[in-house]
Amino acid sequence: MNPLLMTLVLLVGLGIFARTIYQRTRLLMALEPADRANHVKERLKNLVVLAIGQKRLVGRKKERASGIMHALIFWGFLILLIRSLTLYGHGFVSGFQLPFFGQEYFTGYAYIAIKDIMEGVVLVMVLYAIYRRAVVKPERMHNNWEAYFVLGLIGILMVSDLLFDGARHNLILQHGNPDQLHFFNNPQYGSEFIWTPVTKGAAGLISGLGATTTGYLLVGMFWLHIVTQLAFLNFLPLGKHFHVITALPNVFLKKLGYPHEKTKLLDLEDESAWEDESLGINHVHQLTWKQGLDLYTCTECGRCKEVCPTYVTDKPLNLHDFNDKLKAELYAQGNNIIQRDRLSAGLTQDGDSEEIEKIKAQMAELNSRNQLIEDVIGYDTLWACTTCRACEEVCPVTIEQVPRIIAMRQGQTLMAGSYPQELNTALKGLERNGNPWGIGYDKRADWAKGLEVPTMAEKPEADYLLWVGCAGSFDDRTKKVTASLVKILQQAGVSFAILGVEEKCTGDFARKVGNEMLYQMMAMENIETLNGYGVKKIITACPHCLNTLKHEYPQMGGHFEVIHHARFIDQLIREGRITLNTSLKGALTYHDPCYLGRYNAVYDEPRSILQSLANEDFQELERHGTESFCCGAGGGRMWMEETIGKRINLERSEEIVRGGADTVAVGCPFCLTMIEDGMKELEKEEDIRTQDIAELVAGNMA
Repeated sequence: MNPLLMTLVLLVGLGIFARTIYQRTRLLMALEPADRANHVKERLKNLVVLAIGQKRLVGRKKERASGIMHALIFWGFLILLIRSLTLYGHGFVSGFQLPFFGQEYFTGYAYIAIKDIMEGVVLVMVLYAIYRRAVVKPERMHNNWEAYFVLGLIGILMVSDLLFDGARHNLILQHGNPDQLHFFNNPQYGSEFIWTPVTKGAAGLISGLGATTTGYLLVGMFWLHIVTQLAFLNFLPLGKHFHVITALPNVFLKKLGYPHEKTKLLDLEDESAWEDESLGINHVHQLTWKQGLDLYTCTECGRCKEVCPTYVTDKPLNLHDFNDKLKAELYAQGNNIIQRDRLSAGLTQDGDSEEIEKIKAQMAELNSRNQLIEDVIGYDTLWACTTCRACEEVCPVTIEQVPRIIAMRQGQTLMAGSYPQELNTALKGLERNGNPWGIGYDKRADWAKGLEVPTMAEKPEADYLLWVGCAGSFDDRTKKVTASLVKILQQAGVSFAILGVEEKCTGDFARKVGNEMLYQMMAMENIETLNGYGVKKIITACPHCLNTLKHEYPQMGGHFEVIHHARFIDQLIREGRITLNTSLKGALTYHDPCYLGRYNAVYDEPRSILQSLANEDFQELERHGTESFCCGAGGGRMWMEETIGKRINLERSEEIVRGGADTVAVGCPFCLTMIEDGMKELEKEEDIRTQDIAELVAGNMA
């Protein structure tokens, strides 16, 4: 077309883009480190399945139509990358083709056909997307000008390329190819236009134009496509559509082996950490580069808030706004963050002490003057989260929300001393008696009187330790669950024992509300006790205890094989060590606990047990499995009042009532409490029984 003009356009367009990407990348590099370079094979699999395969969009039944729409636009863009490179080459050499995509190769013709059809498909999907935003208006979506602008650019790209090819088609076949335009014409595969039905349609729309006008149209559509594409490329990093660039690397770098980054084990004896306020997240520069990349990648699709129990019940936590505000603060402080990073290179252990103090003072001056909590993120917003992970499970680009929230809570609790004062009673109970109820630790094993349950001190050779947990030890309702589990284990002949008064809270609650100091104290005492008895295998009925013992204690040297009682009971049934009758009356449903399902992927075993008990009268709730709805007690919320909006447990209880079941089974003491309370509030406790899986099994053993 015009090599000089093409060179100029590419230099300007790609140069500006390169500068923007360098600035964004440099800012990420200035943030705190994160290790995400391991297990490349597994990461590539995630990239193919989650990112390229669009699993969380196409695979989500609730919004499959919009998911397919987005996926087709995305796949269309991937396919059109080859076309883009080809057009750039056309600007320099007429008839330019990439290797193996020329007219002598079948791949060249196959690509032309696929590209042609995909352009038509993408154009239809763009129109559908505009219709959804303008007419359907899904509540979850953040409907602003940017979305329409980007959809418009995509539409221009499709139309311009189709009209470019349509003009070529007419100049070659209708006007005798006056400009000697290159086109595929292989004796074996025929003319390229046999393979391009959509282009033929575009050609038909402009067939009434003369040769000269058609030639002008061809040139105009070529440059419109090139300029629009480069303008689009440079617009992407400026808004939410940055995810078009960052989504693939963000998915590739997602946490493996555990749903998200584990809570950081803070060095509480590091005096400098207290001095520079680096315990938890107190300033935006303390985000890790992966957390920064998460903010870059937020698509503002609203799927997170649609499933968030706090947003649904009118709490102030809106994860779209949460991410947007953090990203705005990150960009606003970008230059200072980069300067801090440069200064930090001078903080060497063998450096001059006066110089080091000078550098620290300079770095402190570069801290944001905004308080991260209050000035950027609202106080009630931070403490509303139940850490249920529903947002993370549904996020199409695998953003990790919960670790940031817990780290901010650490900063508030440890550094600012600012946390909900209603937590004080439960926290003091942990400090003084090893449980949030504050009941004397000497009463921890009172529930076991008359049940002939040995302690580890009495039976150190036991195969399993039964970790009872605080609720199972002190809460009158949950004690019945513990007794039922003991009955099952005894009937199955399982060799087990408990710690009794030696057991303390795992510290999960303290960690989730940011009190890392108290968590570490509880964890160290428990690990010392467990290791002292040589415990290797643990059974527990509490998913929160399960998660802490299994995934967080290894940070402090506690390595144990931990199993939830539902999974263990299912094993006992499969091995024939216990048998069930089918005397359970009425319909049965199941509420998935967040820390059992989304944190530990235990979905099938509870259902296997319940389906056996229900004699095929088992019903799923509307929100179940990976999209189960939280009971409202996680993240320390068990010990805080809900004073804003609707109670989360009431929202869930209403859904259970609508389902029409006679019994709702649970696998978590917190869920048991919250759902029973919800049923009482709805005056349905006599109509719908709330029972733990262990109670149902113990009451229906043959």
